[in-house]
Amino acid sequence: MNARGSSGAVRNVRASESATQDRFQVDARSRRGRAADRNSLSALRTAAQAPTMRSRQIESGERAMRVLWGTLGFLMVVGIAGSVAWAARNYVRTSARFAITDVVTAGGKRHSPEQLATIAAIAKGQNVFSIDLDGARERLLADPWISDALVLRQLPGVIDVRVTEREAAGLIVSGDSYLVMRDGTIIKRVEAGDPTDVPIVTGISLEQFAADREGAMRTVRRALDLGFDYDHTPLAERLPLQEIHVEQNGEISLMVGKNPVALRMGAPPYRRKLEQAGRVVAELDRRGAKPDSIMLDNEVRPDRVVVRMR
Repeated sequence: MNARGSSGAVRNVRASESATQDRFQVDARSRRGRAADRNSLSALRTAAQAPTMRSRQIESGERAMRVLWGTLGFLMVVGIAGSVAWAARNYVRTSARFAITDVVTAGGKRHSPEQLATIAAIAKGQNVFSIDLDGARERLLADPWISDALVLRQLPGVIDVRVTEREAAGLIVSGDSYLVMRDGTIIKRVEAGDPTDVPIVTGISLEQFAADREGAMRTVRRALDLGFDYDHTPLAERLPLQEIHVEQNGEISLMVGKNPVALRMGAPPYRRKLEQAGRVVAELDRRGAKPDSIMLDNEVRPDRVVVRMR
C-alpha cells in the first residue's frame, strides 16, 4: 500500500510538472504571438505613413515653388512699375509740354512781376516740375520787403507766385537810416530807390533795439501813432509834419512847418494836446507872432501852455 501510494504521488507530481511546463510553453507562444502582432501592426502603420510623408514632402516642395514663383512675379511687377515710373518722371521733366509759359504774380507793390520771378529763380522755359516750390518760397522770404509768400504749380506750364509785402510807415534816423513798419518792426536799411516820403523818427538808436527790442518797438509805434494823428488834424495843412523826436525820458516832440516849430507834447494822451496846439497856433497867427516852440507838456497844469517866440 505504501509502495502504491508513493508511486501514485510520484505520478501526480510529474503530471503537475508537465502541466506547468505546458502552461509555460503556451505563455511563451502567446507572448511571441503578441510580439509578432505588434511588429506586424507597426509595419502596417509604417507602410501606411510612408505615402503620407511622401505627400507632405511633395506638398512642401510645391508650396516652396509657389512662393518662389510668387516672389519672382512680384519682383517683375516692381521692376516694371519702377521702369514705368522712371520713364514717366523723365518724360514730364523733359517734355516741352510742361515748359513754363507764364509766371503769374499777386501782392507785389514794391516788386514788379519780373522782379518777383527773378527773386524766386523762376524763368519761362524751365520745366514746371523742375521748380523747387519750397526753395522758391524761401528765396522770396529772404527779401526784406516780403513778409509772406506762396508758390503754386498750375499744370501744364504756369507758376503762381503770391506775396505779402511789408509797408514802410516811418524812417528811423540814427547814424544810418532804417525803414520801419507801423508796429515798430525794422524793415531794412535805406537804399537808393527806397521810399523816404514817410515820417522821420529821431532819438531812437539801434542800441535800444538790441537792449530792449519790444520796448523800442513800443516807443516807435507810439511816435508813429502820434504823427499819424497829427497828419489828420487841420493844423497839419498849415504846418506839415517834418520830424518826430523822442526825448531821452520817452516824451515826444513834433517838429512842424517849413520853418520848424517844436510842439513839446510830453506824455500821452495826445489828442487833447493836439486840439490845444491848433487853438494856440490860430491865435498866434491872428497876432502875427512867430513861435519857436509851444510847450504842451505841463502835466500838472494841462490847461497852461507856454510859447517861446523866435
